[in-house]
Amino acid sequence: MKVLIVTDLAVETGRGAVSRFAHVLPELSARAEVVVAGLGEADELCRDAVKRSGVHFRQLPFAVDGWRVLHPQALAGRIAEIVRRERPDLVVLYWEIWDLMHALTRVLRDVPFLYMPHSMPFLDAMGRPSSSFAIDFVRRLASERRGYAVRHMVTHVHQAGILRTLPRIVINETIDLYLERYFPEAPTVRALPGYAVDLPAIRAAVSSEKHYDVAFMAKLTAGKGAFELLGAVRRLRDRRPGIRVVVIGSFEDEPTRRRFLALRGHAGLTDTVELAGWLTGPGKYRVLGSARVFCCPTISNDTFSQCLLEAMACGLPAVCYDMPFVRAVYGDTRAVRRAPFKDRAAMAQALDELLAQADGGSAPVEFAKRYASWSAVAAAEIRAYQAYLGLPS
Repeated sequence: MKVLIVTDLAVETGRGAVSRFAHVLPELSARAEVVVAGLGEADELCRDAVKRSGVHFRQLPFAVDGWRVLHPQALAGRIAEIVRRERPDLVVLYWEIWDLMHALTRVLRDVPFLYMPHSMPFLDAMGRPSSSFAIDFVRRLASERRGYAVRHMVTHVHQAGILRTLPRIVINETIDLYLERYFPEAPTVRALPGYAVDLPAIRAAVSSEKHYDVAFMAKLTAGKGAFELLGAVRRLRDRRPGIRVVVIGSFEDEPTRRRFLALRGHAGLTDTVELAGWLTGPGKYRVLGSARVFCCPTISNDTFSQCLLEAMACGLPAVCYDMPFVRAVYGDTRAVRRAPFKDRAAMAQALDELLAQADGGSAPVEFAKRYASWSAVAAAEIRAYQAYLGLPS
């Protein structure tokens, strides 16, 4: 079986989707012939993954303006040329890059094509979803503050109908829940488990020294809970005046950074909440593992949360809002507590209770052991491809 994977190659912008690609690629290439159509410049992690995998690699120019892909038809045409040369059995768009996804449906009509959703196009996996895409689109639009996001939603929603027919490969239980609610008609194959962590490497990077009480790690956006964090920490500081919090990640854009810093200062948290910036590799795990608990106040976006899994691999118990992804993925572990949705006081209380314990216990790492094999992830993905193509597994 020959598979053409289309993805961008920078983890800082593509986040969980690109990180997953870099980690699973070597295992996939051992099970199938893989060609990669890389969008834009590759970061060090992706360059290393491509080199170690020995896959056929084609780099393509790629530029975006906010959420809008520039010249998507030309880009889709270049991908179609690669398809004609390489003759793959299957083309997979590795996450929901909407303009490109829509353009590819027009040029790949004679080639099996799957897209791999990590969140919900236009909706970002709402915290309290209904069963109607239209209703949730209106709710989502009403709450959106970013101008480029509003423009993208308004100018693209008329294309959402393709999700009723476009085949998809589902890699976590939460995406399955949302898409089966909104667009149950589309052909679906499932690849579970869809994620993993390098547990030995993470454990090797973590020391017993604790420099922080609470850690938060994510793309710094409203949906990921960056502002919810400040509200919860302000309440937690009333209980624990000397608390120290570390934030790992980069801001989505300059307005978000300015708003976060202003709110941090207004709440008197400048000396409490430390910004560690964008970290990778062992350095990231050293900082993350030097905290005692993890705060995950997502209010939209997440359908799995690789950041939460990595925190648990570091041994941190966590507090999350009661979100669909928390119930679907992490609901049966004692390592994750759920606070009522958007209840910052309850979030602070749960964090305080965890901090009162002597240590985080073994439950976080025991849960992470379920997701400790990229080989299992690759095997599940290959089985899904075979099922879609009607090939024996």
